[in-house]
Amino acid sequence: MASSVRPLRPDEWRVWRDLRLRALADSPDAFGEALASAQLKDDASWVAWTARHPSRVHLLAEHDGVPVGIAVIAIEGLRANLYAMWVSPEARGVGLGRALVDAALGWARARAVLEVGLRVSERQPKARRLYLAAGFADTGVRSRLRDGSELTSDVLVARQPPLIMGVVNVTPDSFTDGGAYLDPGTAVAHGQRLIADGADILDIGGEATNPRATPVTADEELRRVMPIIEQLAAMGVRLSIDTTKAKVAREAVRAGASIVNDVSGGLFDPAMAATLADLEVTYIAGHLRGRSLPEVFSAEEGVPWPVVAAELGERLAALPPSVTVWVDPGIGFGKGPDPEGNLQLLRHAGDISRAVGRPIVVGPSRKRFLRRILGGAPDLAALDIATVAASLAAVHAGAHVVRTHNVALLRTALTVYTKV
Repeated sequence: MASSVRPLRPDEWRVWRDLRLRALADSPDAFGEALASAQLKDDASWVAWTARHPSRVHLLAEHDGVPVGIAVIAIEGLRANLYAMWVSPEARGVGLGRALVDAALGWARARAVLEVGLRVSERQPKARRLYLAAGFADTGVRSRLRDGSELTSDVLVARQPPLIMGVVNVTPDSFTDGGAYLDPGTAVAHGQRLIADGADILDIGGEATNPRATPVTADEELRRVMPIIEQLAAMGVRLSIDTTKAKVAREAVRAGASIVNDVSGGLFDPAMAATLADLEVTYIAGHLRGRSLPEVFSAEEGVPWPVVAAELGERLAALPPSVTVWVDPGIGFGKGPDPEGNLQLLRHAGDISRAVGRPIVVGPSRKRFLRRILGGAPDLAALDIATVAASLAAVHAGAHVVRTHNVALLRTALTVYTKV
């Protein structure tokens, strides 16, 4: 007999309604909503509630093809909340409760959520044990289950590690690996190694963005990245396209990328915002100043983190409201040669994230400021160790996603760091 968990389809709203009403009748002391209140909802309310939404998913558990369980996970600000979870009595004991929790946590983490909360009724000791076994911890906070009830609920929280984004540069002039992965077969193999090493996302780039890089056309960029994106997407790898060009973003998404990583935050290509409105993707809005890379690097200066946050807020305001956005403070992009200008952005990664209300991506990997800190001409091994130190500092400050070349080293460090 087979059990599974999947997202609810909008046309299954009646299935959701019936299971929700069953849940409220079966466990009246478990939910913040009362059965009588739910029974008053008309069909339009159920349809609206179960409609697709980028910050919420309704999960449906099935046993032998029969719907037997539900849960909702919703992102609210920078955290997510799990609620409405229930498994029918006839399907308990086969692991579907844990499967629903794991699916909800996985959905949230894929969206760079570091913290998931829930409330569990004092009358639900089995549910409490399930949540604790799944990684939740008691915060010590108690609240009334719902208005008019004397029952209380405990607030539990699960904290998740940041996402790791591995770098695949398909360029001849990237600053540490230019030319190493120009061959599509070599690039795909490298991507597979990064996934095996623990990368959650691969960031595929066809144009270098360092001070000495040569600009390329959109067609050349596409020629470089499309074979790699197509092959890795066919393997089920989660992909980001590292580009400042709307045309490249659009074609890469059609080929299988689900994230657009734009270091310019839309400043280099005015068509980017309109293109994003037609794509169901996550957009990483990077911070820099200028309308081209030469302009960015010709006027370098340190930028205080509150100013970076404010200018990222301006980028967000120019984007369609339907677009899911992460932000990147632009470590190394026009921030000046002084390491302190970049280090303060790492120290305040969480402050920037909270200021704009979006997950934050940091990319200190092998950057110039690390070379300057180390002095001399450090080799890649030394730069990668320095990268890990800088990345852990950013994670400690609140970073949600870390972009790196050496995935294995960072994954090893994070595995220990997040347990301490």
